[in-house]
Amino acid sequence: MRTYTKLSRSCLPLLILCVLLSGGLTLAQGLPSAETVIDVAESPDPLHQVILPRLYAVIGADVSPTLGDATLINRFRFIVSLAMVDAAAPYHPTAVGMYSRIPRRPEAEWTDANINTAMLHGAYQALMGLLPDRHNVWSDMMRDIGLDPDDASADLNTAVGIGNIAGQAAHDSRLHDGINQTGNYQDTTGYMPANSAYELRDPSRWQPGLRRQGVGVYTVQHFVTPQLANMEPMAPFNPRELRVAPPIASHPHNQEAYQAQADVVLETSANLSDEMKLQAELFDNKIASLGLSYIHLAKEMDLSPADIARGYFLKASAWMDAAIVTWQEKTRFDAVRPFSAIAYIYGDQPVAAWGGPGQGTQEVPANEWRSYLPEPDHPEYPSGSTCGCYAHARALQQFSGTDELNWSVNYPAGSSRVEPGLTPARDLTLTFDTWTDFAAACGQARHWSGVHFVAAVEASASYCGTFGDRAFEYYQSLMNGSAALRQPAQALAADPWRQSERRATTPIVVPENTYPTPQSCEFAGDAVTVTAVNSGAMCKAADTSDFSEAADFLDAIVVTGELDLGAQVCFGQPGSIVLLEEGGTVPRFNELRSYRAGESTCAWIERPGTVILKALPQFSECAVTTTDVINFRRAPVRGEAIGIIQKGVELPVAARTPYWYNVRFRGRDGWVSGDFVQPNDHC
Repeated sequence: MRTYTKLSRSCLPLLILCVLLSGGLTLAQGLPSAETVIDVAESPDPLHQVILPRLYAVIGADVSPTLGDATLINRFRFIVSLAMVDAAAPYHPTAVGMYSRIPRRPEAEWTDANINTAMLHGAYQALMGLLPDRHNVWSDMMRDIGLDPDDASADLNTAVGIGNIAGQAAHDSRLHDGINQTGNYQDTTGYMPANSAYELRDPSRWQPGLRRQGVGVYTVQHFVTPQLANMEPMAPFNPRELRVAPPIASHPHNQEAYQAQADVVLETSANLSDEMKLQAELFDNKIASLGLSYIHLAKEMDLSPADIARGYFLKASAWMDAAIVTWQEKTRFDAVRPFSAIAYIYGDQPVAAWGGPGQGTQEVPANEWRSYLPEPDHPEYPSGSTCGCYAHARALQQFSGTDELNWSVNYPAGSSRVEPGLTPARDLTLTFDTWTDFAAACGQARHWSGVHFVAAVEASASYCGTFGDRAFEYYQSLMNGSAALRQPAQALAADPWRQSERRATTPIVVPENTYPTPQSCEFAGDAVTVTAVNSGAMCKAADTSDFSEAADFLDAIVVTGELDLGAQVCFGQPGSIVLLEEGGTVPRFNELRSYRAGESTCAWIERPGTVILKALPQFSECAVTTTDVINFRRAPVRGEAIGIIQKGVELPVAARTPYWYNVRFRGRDGWVSGDFVQPNDHC
């Protein structure tokens, strides 16, 4: 049995719950407190004791105040735990790193002190890359446990050097994995909702919600990270080969089914019990449900510090891979949420439903109906939370070798976050005997909360366990040393089924087990790839003799034919992409949203025209060196400060204005003032 001298294992859930309840940066900067001094040599769980409390508090302040934006949160968790697992690999008989191959250390060095030191330095390097604006939090974290954040050793004979190299490799190898970290996670797909928050033009498709932030202050939802569909998964599989059946009942042409699934949501809303409400709240908070269930498992299995990190990495990987395919299908179907469908069907007619916090069941106008929990910022079908829970459960079934869970969550009377002081009416305990029960309850909770139709839950439940199996199979190959060294992750090519705008008034019906084959234009050549679903898309060489405004062009191709579903055009070299539309008498160049896919520069087009690759400004050898401690800004002049750069740092330049330089710092693009830098001779 492991000995816990500084912080008992039973305190871990309390530590995490403190973070969940606080939601503030004060906690992130102050944990662990002076009363819970942690000795790195004796810490039984640096992941949960040291790293996650600070990470969750920073996420709550900077990324997701409700801790509900699972796509970003889970990517942070995946990369941090990956860094820790790769750092621990040299202290294991057979394990290898995913993105680093560090020589195995002698068995005499396989101590918790060395492993913890390596893992913490690995996590520190990953955090500095992922969330550099909070460098003070991460530095304080290391100092609080007696480690030197400024020790940049790369000596692979030491735990510090092993951790630094593994952490940097983990972060850098996922930097261009398709989620657009270097572009502040902005959409690279060109997604546009068919409906506005104020008008439901297409009742089959997602409508962004309108949320009140304060008195008279409202915000409109945006599809969160739709580009997740293009992220390279952890397990070796092709997401484009995995599809779910269309949400047939979510199209009003199927009037009876459309109304029936909405009525089921209303009936459930009108009959919510305290247990249903609290189960919905539990699984809405992924850190509480997935995080604390894993802490319980780690306690039951009496895991070592390294094995705690490994199990965490496994479950985070399974969730991430499940999310990639789920986001692919969410983008493909762009399906309507219950609140929009209910308002569309019944208008201002009264319906019986939950009337709001503390109101019980009421008769409310249908167009004022609200779900028990806020609707997530993405289309409805299939259910992402359900899919993640099934992947999480299956991965940990495999990891523990049993379906048994025996986990309970106690809710004192009045502890609901939606109905504080009222729900539950008396102390209540939720119990999950098995991982199978856990996953099923998670799916039920998404329907009970009012954010999903039953079909979205059932679709995810039917196929999402496979991601846990795939993740565990790859995890085993890392542990037994058979996994090949992975090359840096690259974005997937755009899904041929992607539709940023559906022009047809009826849904596209996909024949069972048949999918469109991407068409490559016959005359594109090796330097240009044009991928389109439409078999009628055609290409030809471009006549660029009249492109006086595009004298800096590098390559061009003419794409013609029907492009109802759009096409992806990729040039095999760096640049920016513009489109000259057909039919114009005077050339007019429309700049497209360009993105990198491996070594290629790509853009998505939705209408025929001449697609041109223009050269980037020639700053390939230009660099500036900071002459003082300066702000790193999101935009020139009065742009938001997104970091601090120390004196004497050399920065590569991508572009400039007369007084500002666009530079890259720690994997991010931003601007620095020309008053505080010294350019070299190539600028």
